[in-house]
Amino acid sequence: MKYHSKMLWRHHGPKKKILLVMKLTVIFLFTVLMQVSASVKAQKLTIKASDMALSIFFKEIQKQTGYTFLCTEEMLSESKTVNINCTNEPLEKVLHHVFDDQPLTFTVKNKSVIIRRKPILLKTELLVPPGDVKGKILDEKGNTLPGVTIKVKNGSIGTTSGSDGEFILKNVPEDAILVISYIGYATQEIKADQKADMAIKLLPKSDNLNDVVVVGYGITKKKDLTGAVSTIDKKAIENLPINRVDQMLQGKAAGVQVTSTNGAPGSGASIRIRGGNSINGTNEPLYVIDGLIGADINAVNPQDIASMSILKDASSTAIYGARGSNGVVIITTKKGAAGSDNINFEAYTGVQQLPKEIAMLNATQYAELANEAAVLNGTPILYPNPQSLGVGTNWQREITRTAPMSNYTLGASGGSKGFNYFLSGNYNNQEGIILNSGFSRYQFRTNLSKQLRDNVTVGAMINVGRTVTRNNTVSLGGPSQSSATAYSPIAAVYNPDGSFTSQKPNDPLYYDNPVAQGTVPYNRTINSYFTGNLTLDWELIKGLTFKSTFGSQMTFNKVNRYLPSSLPSRVNSGNAGMANVDAANTIMVLNENTLNYNKDFGTDHNFNAVIGTSYQTESLERFNAEGQKYYADPLLYNNLGAGSQATFKIGSGETKYAIFSYLARFNYTYKNKYLLTLTGRSDASSRFAANHKRAFFPAAAIAWNASNEDFIKNLNVFDNLKIRASYGSNGSQGIDTYQSLASLRPVIGYLIGGTNIVGFTSDRLPNPDLTWETTKQFDAGIEFSILKKRVNVELDYYNKVTSNLLLNQQLATQSGYSSKVTNIGSINNHGLELAINTDNIVRDGFSWSTTLNIAANRNKVLDLGGVQAFDNASTGYGTYSTISRLIVGQPVGTFWGTTYVGTKKTDTPPTGTATSPGNNRIGDALYQDLNGDGKIDVADYHVIGNSNPKFYGGLGNTFTYKKFSLNVFFQGSYGNQVMNISDNFNNSSSPGFNQYASVADRWTVNNQSSDIPRLPKTLDYIYSSRSVYDGSFLRLRTATIGFNLTGSDMHVKWIQKLNVYVTGTNLWLWTKYPYYDPEVNSYGTNSTLRGFDYTDYPQNRTFILGLNLTL
Repeated sequence: MKYHSKMLWRHHGPKKKILLVMKLTVIFLFTVLMQVSASVKAQKLTIKASDMALSIFFKEIQKQTGYTFLCTEEMLSESKTVNINCTNEPLEKVLHHVFDDQPLTFTVKNKSVIIRRKPILLKTELLVPPGDVKGKILDEKGNTLPGVTIKVKNGSIGTTSGSDGEFILKNVPEDAILVISYIGYATQEIKADQKADMAIKLLPKSDNLNDVVVVGYGITKKKDLTGAVSTIDKKAIENLPINRVDQMLQGKAAGVQVTSTNGAPGSGASIRIRGGNSINGTNEPLYVIDGLIGADINAVNPQDIASMSILKDASSTAIYGARGSNGVVIITTKKGAAGSDNINFEAYTGVQQLPKEIAMLNATQYAELANEAAVLNGTPILYPNPQSLGVGTNWQREITRTAPMSNYTLGASGGSKGFNYFLSGNYNNQEGIILNSGFSRYQFRTNLSKQLRDNVTVGAMINVGRTVTRNNTVSLGGPSQSSATAYSPIAAVYNPDGSFTSQKPNDPLYYDNPVAQGTVPYNRTINSYFTGNLTLDWELIKGLTFKSTFGSQMTFNKVNRYLPSSLPSRVNSGNAGMANVDAANTIMVLNENTLNYNKDFGTDHNFNAVIGTSYQTESLERFNAEGQKYYADPLLYNNLGAGSQATFKIGSGETKYAIFSYLARFNYTYKNKYLLTLTGRSDASSRFAANHKRAFFPAAAIAWNASNEDFIKNLNVFDNLKIRASYGSNGSQGIDTYQSLASLRPVIGYLIGGTNIVGFTSDRLPNPDLTWETTKQFDAGIEFSILKKRVNVELDYYNKVTSNLLLNQQLATQSGYSSKVTNIGSINNHGLELAINTDNIVRDGFSWSTTLNIAANRNKVLDLGGVQAFDNASTGYGTYSTISRLIVGQPVGTFWGTTYVGTKKTDTPPTGTATSPGNNRIGDALYQDLNGDGKIDVADYHVIGNSNPKFYGGLGNTFTYKKFSLNVFFQGSYGNQVMNISDNFNNSSSPGFNQYASVADRWTVNNQSSDIPRLPKTLDYIYSSRSVYDGSFLRLRTATIGFNLTGSDMHVKWIQKLNVYVTGTNLWLWTKYPYYDPEVNSYGTNSTLRGFDYTDYPQNRTFILGLNLTL
């Protein structure tokens, strides 16, 4: 017996859609709540048992009712035999009768019976005089166990078993509870017996093989998985200052690379699961939240998450077909449980700091550089006495601060007969370490479940919230941290009259006063969202369940910006204030219907099947308006019509798309040894051409639970051993809508008869052959546990090829178009993943466990549609501004430029080297001249770096001693490089903007051995290997010290548990990267551009004090 662990729509306008969804939600919730007091129709059964094993009793109940039982083998081993004789009795009555005499209890949910251990209640009456307790510790086979820890619960008396497994405890109170613990075995609590020798049998500790893992459209036991699925341990992310779900994944799962795009409050991360598959499309994973496909992870409070599964191989992701090629992250939020009403309060407060500053020239050094420039240009020097200027203004300190942060979550959960609930409210506020930045969130969630009949359960989920992000990136010259590293250190913050100082507009590159930029402009992103999900689970016949889901997500995003007329850059421009409003409203609707059939054929065969349909639509409406010459600054952006009409820019638009799918998955298990999974999904998307909308994505997987074979058991090596393999395909539709269709754009300016006529011109060529990107992936993995399950290992190898890439194909100039989206090219990713979990020590109230994951991915472009390479990104500065190219045979994510070889030391440079145009003096920068023509130009550009790491991973250690705990987690990356684009400004030896401190050691007549170039005659913007740095790092990401108490510890009955903790993040960083942080990507989640640094918002260091209280 197997025990289960457990097409576009017509547009009616967003308001009508919202009202419709809200009406349906209210009606459904009203129906659910009205059913709370309804009686549950009891199913009748007849059973007679005498000394029947509990597992056999479960099997008999399942035969008669179709109910499945969720329990572990460990629980069954602790159970008593069953004696009962009943005829036509209600199921619930029978279960209560049986479990009254068991150390277990139960909860009925839908058609499942969830088994749990009963809590151990300590007696409060006076204890009799103490005595001695003797006994022997045995393993599951009856062999003696030495070194086992035996302690009196809530006391100081303890000992360990000897070499013969025997122990003796002196002066033990008669009604004391003994706690017996040993590595690899489940901890037991047993009442002390002073009258006879105790024989205590320990059972192997559960290695999570029976734990339930959430997969696509269902759940399964870990031991029955045939695919590569990682789960995130909720305990590993507790007590951390996390306000976004993607931050929870950093370093936690093998093969999942998470890179913070920057450190700004509320900022996201770029996530790659087994490398990047696409060039034009997205490489971010698909998120499924409580069954809602494509849900916004920004709309989830991390404290509300109950489980998180990461699907990585084709077998596990194929059920999501067209959107599973980049991996799938399945998130399940918390639910209530019948019989336990709890109130939980979580809170933390703390501060954030800038971990380090970028070393810049001080005022004296900057003045010397400026004087050197004056001499070079033949103009009078500006600073006759540089030393008198001293250090000057440290602009990084002027714009940064010690910033507070706080988070509060209040939740309630529980339920009664047939009804479960979970309620949660959250407030999060985080000020930024840079002026004029911050993030706040208000959110409320409710999850409800009601069993209407024995075979019918309905559920409802509502999640509403609002976030406000204060952004410091709004002024000329980029964000204020970029200004802080560019602005002159000689300048003061304020003029004598109290106004902000200003650089002249004709500076080589104009930057606003960093403090002005950090205090005066207004830039707010406001995101309001509503997510609702209604579910129906109906068991039609025994083993066959129908599930219907109707969900919707609505997001209302608005960005309000205003640059006041008092800002120095606005004063110098003569255009007074500038206002901008950008609004985007998105409505997504999903309906899915599935049938799930589960059947045991005897004791050797188990069959499970899921089939279903999915229909999803999404509409997006946009509006933006911008104007200048606003003089009433207090009105901010609230009076756009008050500006100059000549400066107005107004735009709007609407897009829609739909996808309709059929899905199926079949699982077969033979003798709990041999497993087979077949999966397929057929998707039709409106984004593709008429004859190519539908595609089918199949996958197959096999697994062998070798540890269930007798010959493996006889080796006495493996506690668990499973070998698996899978192969299949996924798709991607990660392009904008309507790309297969021709488009028109309006043109204004045709003068006919004295009247301006609006005309239309072709804007995009149609592509009637546009279809899906397809990723085919092979995976082979092995999972095993050894040393009595103290060491658990998972190792995977994967190889995947993405073909029919959706690329912008370059077109001939005479066509009148620059490019069109076409299916050309292919990419390969292959690599290894290793995850190890160990229980190192469990002894005398002390435990130490370790988690380690490490992965290596290799990426390569196989084909680009007949061309060898094309430009991928350009800065726009200088004649040769390309910084990245896609090249056949090279990885995606390389850097493009010249090789820097040092400074020119002689009049004639070495063979194979040359200087840039206009800079041919001794001391000027010298580059590799690849084609030997004596000059540096685009012909000398080549691959100069790679943003992809050779290895990346995480290492965590958890220590507990009695009621104290310590968790330390390291994250690292090795072999990746970072290209600092700001080098071309701050490392150019040019006084137009401040320079890095290293420029003080530049080439001069008195320092001719230096390889830092002298002040150039011409700022040439040559991108070279001089700007490419080793981005390898090892970071102490988090360290948490906690103290855990129960209500009995505090002698407070109304408290269940209390956890008080102190956490620090980003406490230590080892890296050779000289600037803020090597974990940076100024291009955000861009598919192909990674590892570029434009002096982005730095990562912060945090210290928080928190508590978690359960009543």
